[in-house]
Amino acid sequence: MDRTPEIELRGIRALRGNYEALLDINLSLFAGETLFAMGGAGSGKSVLIKTAAGITLPAEGEVLFRGKSMAKMSEREEAAFRKASGFVFQDAALWANLTLYDNLALSARLHSPEWSKAELDRAVRRAAEVVGYEDDLRVRPVELSAGERKLIGLARGLVLDPELLFMDDPTAELDEASAARVFDIVDALKARGRSVFVTSGVSDFASRCADRVAALIGGRLAAWGSYAEAAAWTDPSVRLVTGRLKSRSSTPKQDWEEGLAGAWAAAIAEDSGPLPDAASSEGDRGGEVLGDIINDLAGDEGEPSDENKDGS
Repeated sequence: MDRTPEIELRGIRALRGNYEALLDINLSLFAGETLFAMGGAGSGKSVLIKTAAGITLPAEGEVLFRGKSMAKMSEREEAAFRKASGFVFQDAALWANLTLYDNLALSARLHSPEWSKAELDRAVRRAAEVVGYEDDLRVRPVELSAGERKLIGLARGLVLDPELLFMDDPTAELDEASAARVFDIVDALKARGRSVFVTSGVSDFASRCADRVAALIGGRLAAWGSYAEAAAWTDPSVRLVTGRLKSRSSTPKQDWEEGLAGAWAAAIAEDSGPLPDAASSEGDRGGEVLGDIINDLAGDEGEPSDENKDGS
């Protein structure tokens, strides 16, 4: 049976400045799959994922979302694509003049204006909690470490619970525990049938989560195939890119299912309130416990009031 890919790249040539960053790229991401694009610095990974997400335009070729060329989408079709997809930037790309709360709420306010304040608040706080950020959401990005900004960037990509998530090197700048949580989140997305496009040079991450692997060298697709095929690649130049991919019979589940990512997946699916074992927060509500805040959402006014927000 013929399947239409979620994202398909056909004959992509892309420029970065005056040089060719991508040359004749053809690959597909199918629904429910996780695709890892692996490559060294300057290999074109970031250009590839931004092109696939419609953030940058190719010089040649076309990108299709569910069979429709992005270049030929109507405004309504493009808006539907943006609502169905999320993007996690390598450098977080947070708005410096907005609080963390407003950074997280931005995509929902743009693409789901029908949400009530309580619905918005629940989605924002749940996303922050699941990535492990437990501090004040009233502060601005400049007050965070690079790793914390990375976590908030990831949380922003999760607020709308997208069907398709693009993640550009999501574990860069993260400590081991935070990186492991990213692994869990991707596993949880996979278990719920979400499609995920990841760029990463971390072989342990790919070994755990990838369904398909693309190896980029000098802007060209040096190898492309299923995870099992990638684990058996022997070309030294390709193995230098992919590292030591581990053979596996199945994706490990127990760790994330018993942890916060599993609870998050269940909470999203059931639209139930708080996540178990929620940590205390001294942030947006004057030291209330985050789990209690979410439990009280039905009677809450939602996002922090203007007088409690950091000024613009």
